[in-house]
Amino acid sequence: MSESPGVDGKFRLTRTYRLLVRGTNINATSLLATDYLNHFNEVVMILEMVPDMPEIIEEALEWKPASYVEHFAASVFSDKELAIWAYKNAPKEYIDSFEELVAALDSLIQRAITELSQLVETAGEDELRAKVGEHMKGIRELQERIGGVINGTVFRLDQKQIDLLFSP
Repeated sequence: MSESPGVDGKFRLTRTYRLLVRGTNINATSLLATDYLNHFNEVVMILEMVPDMPEIIEEALEWKPASYVEHFAASVFSDKELAIWAYKNAPKEYIDSFEELVAALDSLIQRAITELSQLVETAGEDELRAKVGEHMKGIRELQERIGGVINGTVFRLDQKQIDLLFSP
């Protein structure tokens, strides 16, 4: 039985890539690699340091969202080409869930950076710590869900969950 072309007309080679990723850090179910989470981990660590080192917000302001392909193309990950090829052939349900969650996380992080960069000029350490804590709750939840998708569980956000993540 052969696989049919995907919605975008491209032929997905999911089963072949599941064999190719054995023994790598790429999940054989989702065909995604947890190394992508490093893109977020760095900026999250910086944001968590803002209450103690407000000037570090300058480093956070340099952070830009990067797609999965962009991240791996620029990385030193040993299987980066395989990670990109596998991603392009990953099962649609994982990609759809992954991309939805990544877009939400990108938005939450950018919102946190903007708000914290405005607050560092006027707020004290306690106020900054409280605001960082508020932002980290949603950010960590999305990081965990993205990790879950990468490890083979499909998560989707309904409108109520999206509204809760973006509520002040």
